[in-house]
Amino acid sequence: MHDVVLTILPLLLGAFLTVLAGWTRPVLTYPVGILALGTALFFAVKTLVRVLAQGTASYLLGGWAPPWGIVFVVDAFSAAMLVLIAFSSLCVLLTFRDEILSHFAAKSAAFMALALLTTAGHMGIVATGDLFNLYVLIEVAALSGYSLLGLGENRAPLASLGYLCIGSVGASLYLLGIGYLYITTGSLNMADMSGLLAAAGTSTSLRAATAVIMLGLWVKMALFPFHGWLPGGYSQSSPPAAALLAPLTTKVMVYVVIRLLLSVFPAEVFPGAIPDLAILLAMAAILAGSVMALRQTDQRRMLCYILVAEVGYMVGGVFTGNRAGLTGTMLHIFADALMTLTLFLAMGNIARQRGKTGLDDMRGLFTTMPFTMACLVLGAMSMIGVPPFFGFFSKWQLLSGAMEAGRYGFMACLLLSSLVNVVVFFRIFETAFFDKPLETDAGGERWTRVAPMALVASLLIVAGLCSGLIVDKVIAGLIPATFF
Repeated sequence: MHDVVLTILPLLLGAFLTVLAGWTRPVLTYPVGILALGTALFFAVKTLVRVLAQGTASYLLGGWAPPWGIVFVVDAFSAAMLVLIAFSSLCVLLTFRDEILSHFAAKSAAFMALALLTTAGHMGIVATGDLFNLYVLIEVAALSGYSLLGLGENRAPLASLGYLCIGSVGASLYLLGIGYLYITTGSLNMADMSGLLAAAGTSTSLRAATAVIMLGLWVKMALFPFHGWLPGGYSQSSPPAAALLAPLTTKVMVYVVIRLLLSVFPAEVFPGAIPDLAILLAMAAILAGSVMALRQTDQRRMLCYILVAEVGYMVGGVFTGNRAGLTGTMLHIFADALMTLTLFLAMGNIARQRGKTGLDDMRGLFTTMPFTMACLVLGAMSMIGVPPFFGFFSKWQLLSGAMEAGRYGFMACLLLSSLVNVVVFFRIFETAFFDKPLETDAGGERWTRVAPMALVASLLIVAGLCSGLIVDKVIAGLIPATFF
């Protein structure tokens, strides 16, 4: 089945063609990029439909069989992730067409090529069944992401440099851990390594490799206290770059942790301290992200700190060590991606209208930008955890997992974070509804900018109502009874 690899190949070809078009026919740059993403989304949906009907699909790159060859392996969870990534990227590029073509001017071809490459990297991370190929794809996504964030103005290049330095440390730690595993097993294929590790039993080097890999992935996903790059990187960058990366990068790194737990590492390999440490860091991330979100006056930076707290949600859910917690994390990956996408699209529209995203710049937006604010409200309600929005159901599963595991501190942090979200978002609603619009406000909203955002926002309700179906069809069959 070629559909698996065809989710990624159009993006790589599209990145080359957009650069070529930028040199020869700049007017074709944007359409070529949109066509590439649309094609990738089509094959991602086709792959998901086939996997749901027939089970896990695989593709041997170059026809080389594993463990020597690289294989793409897609189950229901990873197929749904492929659809999510392609859909998210397409919505961003459709919403910010004007910024890409006018704001970046001569750099529009570079922006489109980098956007396609980072999307391809994230989709490859989800699909690959090889640990070293996973490292390569992490770097493809990261290097193109650094460049995208650096294309902004003012302090964006400096913020991107900080992201590069911290991200390189995380990637190096991951690669070091993979090196230890290769020395132990002589294989890099995930399925093959899982069997070899189970037969080899526990050892000090194996436990060290596991710990180093987890540390590297925690750095890459911006888990507290390794989160320093995220607020600056996403708040200082251009709105299109932030909206493209914020819904994807942290969620895909959490996906990698889940994939390694379910597909590679036997339960006995994990040092007993790792789950306890992960829960502790998750609680710290939730508290620190919530407190810092309360202190922000710039609302895009406030969203960045909420994202730090959301990473804590997902990491804590994984390491509760039970079905409910892991189900909550897997469900929250989809919920948080859609919530974050909605909010960053809305904030990008506000930034274009008002020039800035401070609290004072929210004045009167319900009057001048009613559709954008309606979408922002839907995203905020889901982020708070109001039923029947998607965020409610994933948080409910996380709370259930925390209670079942006796992690009452983690459960309290989840509830506290939701209360903080109420405060920070209703502060925006109050200013946008009761204060008068700015005198210089031109008003008006273009449907081409609002339609993709409205589609994503509406999915927060649809997916929430279908969350039980998502769990049954996409998630439940992958989770063992115990995994620690």
